[in-house]
Amino acid sequence: MNEPTDDQLGTALKQQLALLQKKERHLRIINNFATSLLRQNTIEEIVWSITTNVIAKLGFVDCVIYLLDEERQVLVQKAAHGLKNPEAHEIINRLEIPLGRGIVGHVARSGKSIIIPDTSKDHRYIFDDALRYSEMAVPISLEGKIIGVIDSEHPDKDFFTPDDLYLLETVAAMSANRILHAQTQEKLHQYRIKLEELVDSRTRRLRRLVLDLRRSNNDLEQYAHAASHDLKEPIRTIASFLSLIKRRKEQLSEEEAAEYIDFAIDGARRMEQLLNGLLVYAKIGDHNQEIKAVDLNQILQSVTQNLSVIISETQCTVSYPKLPVVDGFESLLVQFFQNLLANAIKFRRYNHPPSISLSFAKIGDRYHFKMQDNGIGIEPQYITSIFKLFNRLNKKEEYEGNGLGLSLCQRIIEKHGGEISVTSKGLGYGSTFSFSLPAPQA
Repeated sequence: MNEPTDDQLGTALKQQLALLQKKERHLRIINNFATSLLRQNTIEEIVWSITTNVIAKLGFVDCVIYLLDEERQVLVQKAAHGLKNPEAHEIINRLEIPLGRGIVGHVARSGKSIIIPDTSKDHRYIFDDALRYSEMAVPISLEGKIIGVIDSEHPDKDFFTPDDLYLLETVAAMSANRILHAQTQEKLHQYRIKLEELVDSRTRRLRRLVLDLRRSNNDLEQYAHAASHDLKEPIRTIASFLSLIKRRKEQLSEEEAAEYIDFAIDGARRMEQLLNGLLVYAKIGDHNQEIKAVDLNQILQSVTQNLSVIISETQCTVSYPKLPVVDGFESLLVQFFQNLLANAIKFRRYNHPPSISLSFAKIGDRYHFKMQDNGIGIEPQYITSIFKLFNRLNKKEEYEGNGLGLSLCQRIIEKHGGEISVTSKGLGYGSTFSFSLPAPQA
């Protein structure tokens, strides 16, 4: 055998030295990447660390990191190096590849790495931002579970070597556990957020139920008061006059008997009014109509039409600007404004035509209204009790009614998540009712 020449030995030594230098550089890159991985906690940090601390330092011109969306079974581009990444953590035309489609999808499904020396001869190749002839794809997996794919391309044919493949497989193996851990942490974070939202929602619902229960208990107490006082009065009237008729039937004239019967009938009618009012009041809480956008201009037109006779008789003026659209229960809002207007007209001053004006302002997510009248007003000591069930501040013979109108108004506003209040400088100075309604959700 011929001994190798000095030139041949020199060339071989140079090749070995270059190979050792390449391996040393690769080991240094892997070591630096391993150190950087310890500082990465999120999925974004990890995948961009692969492109920055490995691919860029290897001198590859292109690389994309795909992660598997398990729910949709697609591979999504999460980080990139090259033309797809012009700056920072930006990806141009972020691509999604169904599992099993293309070279990347094939590697994800098979779980095996691959080098394609000439992509023009491989029908699986998917054109992205530019045509490149060499492609190398490595699965990111842990114990058989596919997490994603590291995919690198180069414009030259036969560019990637087995050493390049081994290096990317090492990077993929090092990254898999960190990515899976980060994915688990993100899922736990999302679960925690959803759980907190659920707890918050249930807490708000429980608070609403508690408030409704308190309101119902208050209603029951007021109903008990009504049953023991207001309802007893017409019953006593009926019983009293029927008893008189029974005891004195022989002595009563036809006119007296008819008068006593009329008193008894009047008591029965008043009791019927009270019971009907209670029924309406109770039904508001169980109102099942769907909440929707309601134009208050149409509501006021309907209400003034319904009250047109008494408005004409009393020469009442009702003024308001262009009103907003609110979220509400249409039929309840008709009842609310009709009760409030009728109340203002009823309690007008003698020889003073009633004048009613409505104004509003938007504060936050609610519209706040003021309805002002020039009626008889309210004495200060009655301001807080005017909305109580069956509460009547005036003599029954002066003003008809069952004392339910303002109680119904309060219940309707509460049904819309608001409050209603009244202010007055005193008798003869009119009243101003303030209330709020929700603005439509954007």
